[in-house]
Order: sequence, then C-alpha cells, then structure tokens
Amino acid sequence: MDPSDEGLVARMLACLVHRGPDDQGIARSSVAVLGVRRLSVIDVAGGHQPMANEDGSVLAIQNGEIYNYRLLRDQLSARGHRFGTRADTEVIPHAYEEWGPNFVEHLRGMFALAVWDARRRTLLLARDRLGKKPLVYAQDERRLVFASELQAMHPALAQRRVDEEAISQYFAFGYVPAPRTAFAGVRKLRPGHVLIVTNDGTEERRYWQVRYEPKRAISRTEAVEGFRSSFDEAVRVRLESDVPIGILLSGGMDSSAVVASAARQATSRLKTFSVGFREAGYDELPHARLIAERYGTDHYEFV
Repeated sequence: MDPSDEGLVARMLACLVHRGPDDQGIARSSVAVLGVRRLSVIDVAGGHQPMANEDGSVLAIQNGEIYNYRLLRDQLSARGHRFGTRADTEVIPHAYEEWGPNFVEHLRGMFALAVWDARRRTLLLARDRLGKKPLVYAQDERRLVFASELQAMHPALAQRRVDEEAISQYFAFGYVPAPRTAFAGVRKLRPGHVLIVTNDGTEERRYWQVRYEPKRAISRTEAVEGFRSSFDEAVRVRLESDVPIGILLSGGMDSSAVVASAARQATSRLKTFSVGFREAGYDELPHARLIAERYGTDHYEFV
C-alpha cells in the first residue's frame, strides 16, 4: 500500500462531512485503507467505525442502518462471537466471519458497506436490496477506490471525464441507470449486488432480486390487515434510535401513513418537518398541518 493512500482517504472523507457530521474513522491494513464519516444514530458513544472482529483481521464500515442487528447479534453470540458495543455496524464483521460473502443475505436494512478480510486479502462491497444507499467505485491497475457519494471520488480520480453516453441516458430517462455514472470510469454498484475484489480479480454477484409471486387467494379484509401489519412492523424497526426522531411530512399519502403508524408506536412525541412554497399550487403545508394536528406531533414548517 502506498502511504499516501491514507491521505487520499482523508481528502475523500472531507467531501462527506455533510453526510457524516458526528465522527470520522480511518483504519489501515497491509494493502487497504478504510475511512468513514458517521452520522451517529445507534450507540452514539460506542459506535465508532471502522469496526472489527475479535482479532482485528476483519474490518467493516457502513453508511446506513441494519434493522435486524439485535437478532443477528444474538445468533452470532450463540455461535461464540463476542461483541464490545451496542452498535448495529458491529454485526457486519462477525456475520462475514460466520457466513462469508453470503452474509449480506442475512441483513435487513438500508446500507452501503465495505468489509476488508486481511487474512484472505479480500475486499467486499455491498449495497442494500433496493439501492437506498449509494455506492460508487473506480478501479485501475493499481487500486480500487469507492465512496458513498460521487463527489467524494473526485480526489481519487487522475482525470475527470464526462461519460457522454450517461448524460444521454440522463436526458432520456431522467436519471443515469446503473452501473454508469456521469463520470467515465466511475461505476455504481447495482442494488442487491456485492463486489468481491481479490488478487485473482474482481467479481460482481447478485444476491437478491424482486420476485413476482403468484397472486394469493385471500379476502380483501385479509389483504388489508396483512398490509397494515407489515407496514406497521416496517415503521417500527425504523424507529429504533438513540437520538430524537423526525419525519419529513409532505402531506401526501406516503408520509402521512408513516406518521400515522409511527405516532401509534413511538414512545415519545414525534417531530415532523414540512417544506412549503409561496406558490399556492405547489404548497402542501395545509395538508401536512392537518396530519400533524391529527397525530399531535411537534410540527415545524419552512417555506
């Protein structure tokens, strides 16, 4: 590893302070450097990243949240793994130890993550099933660099060239489909995929894809109750936090449903935030205000 790579990672992290304002961590191994900016949500004091297994041979970082980390920690503890924090990220190196690259199939959450296995000299990058968290990377003959935001890649690029085909796709579709990005040579890791980098090369694997099951023969009442149960459970697992929780409330169906479910399940008064416009035709503040009043939230409005 070139010693200057640690300085490069520090410059890349400086581009991500707005996404991780609470903490910074850098760890180096024989041929790898991992860096992370942290937004502290779970185990604020003890959740410093990168995190390692017991002997430090496996390092992990993530941007996101593992919703089933308590269940995984119990399973892994029963198999002999030892934990030193309450942070959700700590299950990642241990899960990798236990299940290898397939460990991502056990994770429930939104995440972009990296695992460095020093013994096998293997880097694994993974992105959550639907791609809620971004992950981009670039590779040349000497190294692979990656980040959770495109602008953090800029310090690592010898030259920045626009990918003309990607720009054409943007004008056609309104976004740039993976694996392309706006810059030539920089790729998005696709949702539901892992990228495994070893001395033998680079391999991208799909670990999940949407399945369109046959329609179920159930009544409307069963469908409604089943959806309500699943929806409430999905909201509940996202309410776990060691810091105050806020919800962006537009007044539309989606965010209003989230507020309704969260208000029923939260242990403290919710904070809701709404952004309005001076143009009446675009302003949804009155709708959001009705929902906030209905569920008694601590409501804030911005124009």
